[in-house]
Amino acid sequence: MSLLYPRLAPSETERIFASLHGRKPEKLAGLSSVNSDRSVFSATGGTRISRDGLRLLSTELQELAEMHGYPAEAKPPNRNAFDRAAARLLHQKAQMSPGEASQRQVWAFLSLVLVPHLCAWRFPMRDGEYPVDRFKGTDLTRHTLARLWTRAHVLREPAAVDPYSLLSALGEADIDHVMSRRRSIAGTPALVRAIARAHSTDDHATNEVPARLVLRDSLSRLLRLTAFLNLDWMSDNDLLELVREQRDESRQMLLENLATEPSGLIVDDDQS
Repeated sequence: MSLLYPRLAPSETERIFASLHGRKPEKLAGLSSVNSDRSVFSATGGTRISRDGLRLLSTELQELAEMHGYPAEAKPPNRNAFDRAAARLLHQKAQMSPGEASQRQVWAFLSLVLVPHLCAWRFPMRDGEYPVDRFKGTDLTRHTLARLWTRAHVLREPAAVDPYSLLSALGEADIDHVMSRRRSIAGTPALVRAIARAHSTDDHATNEVPARLVLRDSLSRLLRLTAFLNLDWMSDNDLLELVREQRDESRQMLLENLATEPSGLIVDDDQS
């Protein structure tokens, strides 16, 4: 059964988001609600989620946040662990269809009405303001909750012992690097799973050539291939082999660069 979620009116999205600035997460907890007079449901496509259902989802998300440090400021490892757990929860419990999950105003309701305090904890203020893309749903690959549902949906392997095991295959910066290419790489879920699996099972990683640099360079190679290869028709095994081939080529190139540049290769810090 697919559930329909409230969709927050754009004007109300703007109003609520503007009201968050300067207020810490624990202060925003009192704003959490399962209802807004400025929200509507889609007329068709499923069953409307009840207020009790929304309340349960809010409670379970808060419990996960508390397990990872909420309301105290969380370190990157805790925030990333929360992301993985919340991704599982949202995909398993929200009962949301891909069509419903593609609606920006659904996620605006969840982040600004249902759990604004948790989103504010996950992505703290900078210079007194919260980041727009983490709350309003302007870019669902950046939204606090939408990006987690999407990752779980794309990386889920129904036949695996743990269908969501690939959620931990990539760090925050790396999975964001992959999913942001939604019209090319991320547009083929099987390719994303192959990238995650190849990265997590790479037994050729060395200190001289960090796995992250291999990933980044291989993504550029794969991106070029999508211009003339239809990857949607390739089997999972063929995709995995293709990804591993590109990683091998990237690693070789990086090793050659290292030989001519003894100072080493620079790796940026993980984002959270």
